[in-house]
Amino acid sequence: MRRSWPFLPPTSYPLLSLPCAPMIRIARATEIQHYADIERLQQEVWQFEDREIIPRNELITIARNGGLVLGAWDGEAMVGFVFGFLGLDGKRLQHASRMVAVLPDYRNAGVGRKLKEAQRRAVLKQDISLMTWTFDPLQSRNAFFNVAILGGTARDYIVDAYGPSTSVFNRGLPTDRLLLRWELKKPRGRKFSLAEARARKTVAIPVDVNALMKSDAARVSAERLRVRRELMTAFRSGWEIAGFASNGTTESLYVLGRKRR
Repeated sequence: MRRSWPFLPPTSYPLLSLPCAPMIRIARATEIQHYADIERLQQEVWQFEDREIIPRNELITIARNGGLVLGAWDGEAMVGFVFGFLGLDGKRLQHASRMVAVLPDYRNAGVGRKLKEAQRRAVLKQDISLMTWTFDPLQSRNAFFNVAILGGTARDYIVDAYGPSTSVFNRGLPTDRLLLRWELKKPRGRKFSLAEARARKTVAIPVDVNALMKSDAARVSAERLRVRRELMTAFRSGWEIAGFASNGTTESLYVLGRKRR
């Protein structure tokens, strides 16, 4: 008997409104204006030029065909979003999370985490237990969130994954990315103290690469190449990113462990 893919029609998604920061509501995008707001936030948060914006017609198509588009609202104003679509990891179904963004004033209010948790719940309802996405390996804040908080791991390094970007966060740099794997039923990445991390195999990254870019772009370019070399060498030798440690001011470390199947 042929097994149908576990798509859920738009009206069948579970309720995704969750308690969050005061006055913040997480829910599915359902109206044209919601998708227009996501276009606007892509420009405001990532500072993309128009050609790199994911347009509303694509977002609507994603939402209507097994994907998921969520927004975070403070009253009537959208302050964040996340969206992704179904994909394959070999023969295993996965949810490929394409983009998440939260306005700067809301980034310390837990909005990003609530968006990802809502996304996780909806994906599990589709009988899918793996979510993947890419992120810049030099971004310490994102690494901490993805690995130490959510529990993702990484074993694949993609050189210049998207080609030249107009985002201020990547302008002038190759868009190298780590492919994060988030096992939704049993997250494996973990937070380490610096003392724990130093006793293991690690790869150091800048604590604040965005600030460093403003003061010493040449050094950031050198760090890109160093981190690329060290992580790719480790991955080829059977290691994966299994944790992250940072004090937020002077030191940030990827913690490596032996790859698991």
